[in-house]
Amino acid sequence: MSTDCAGPVIASMQEYAGQPAQMQEVTVRPSERLDWDDLKLILALAEAGYVTRAAEKLRVDQTTIPRRIRRLEDRLDLKLIERIKGGVVLTAAADDLVRIARTVETGIDDALAAPLKAPPVTGTVKLSGTDFMLDLLTDTLVDLGRRFPGLVLDLKPTNAYLSLDRRETDVAIRQAESPHDGLVGRRLPAIDLGIYAPPNLAHDAPGKPWLSWSLPRGVNEIDDVILRHDPQGRIVARVDSMMAQARLCAGGMGCACLPKAFVAAYTELSTLVEISDGPSYPAWVVTHEELRHVPRVREVMKAVAAGLERVAKGGVSF
Repeated sequence: MSTDCAGPVIASMQEYAGQPAQMQEVTVRPSERLDWDDLKLILALAEAGYVTRAAEKLRVDQTTIPRRIRRLEDRLDLKLIERIKGGVVLTAAADDLVRIARTVETGIDDALAAPLKAPPVTGTVKLSGTDFMLDLLTDTLVDLGRRFPGLVLDLKPTNAYLSLDRRETDVAIRQAESPHDGLVGRRLPAIDLGIYAPPNLAHDAPGKPWLSWSLPRGVNEIDDVILRHDPQGRIVARVDSMMAQARLCAGGMGCACLPKAFVAAYTELSTLVEISDGPSYPAWVVTHEELRHVPRVREVMKAVAAGLERVAKGGVSF
């Protein structure tokens, strides 16, 4: 059909359909550019942390995932992945899609499970994490106990990496880039640290007293942060508890690197002065892949992730 004929033919068809002889624009809703397979792809990358593991979860060849991501980015006109090599790093836009995917996933699970009797959430779940993380989860854990009277929480506030393989813990909140082999979980908001001083030390003079860690995993890194900020500073105490460090800092003993969310959550720490930003660490809540479908473990995982996301929405990452 020639170009000259196209206009009259279209006009005739519109008139026949009772429509004005004018091309009508079709508005495509944003949701029509996205389907459940797209959301499952983003969710698998977020929860697995690596392309190979996401491919195993989705039961597809790993070479197809980068291509699917590029097509999805083009379709949505959004950048979703910052980095793939060495572990997937999602953009803020992708994080939003992950939250949507989890909501959809929960809705589908609830809808399909509705006709069935839900399995009882009973028994003991060992939950490990640093003292300040478990402290920030106080309201969440209280609510969890109320909703599931048959659930027993064995809480383990510790800085040590308890073994999930040896069942030293069932669920762990960990500082990590991604879960190790054999573990599954959910990415949490980043752990943002600030450098804090009590009012009597909130000045620019060098050589301040400092609080640091005595644990092998933490000494060098936090000591390096201190030395970069205050090369003449001196460490006056090493404390394995973040909560104890915060209170000693508030009491005037020395400056410290503390989680911003913990400082913001407690009025007794309101006198502390943030003199600089500190490092930021990725975090996950993880369990052994053999436990992921156990009802009591699943409920604890969901509650921990939701509770720490609420903390982050309060204004700062935890």
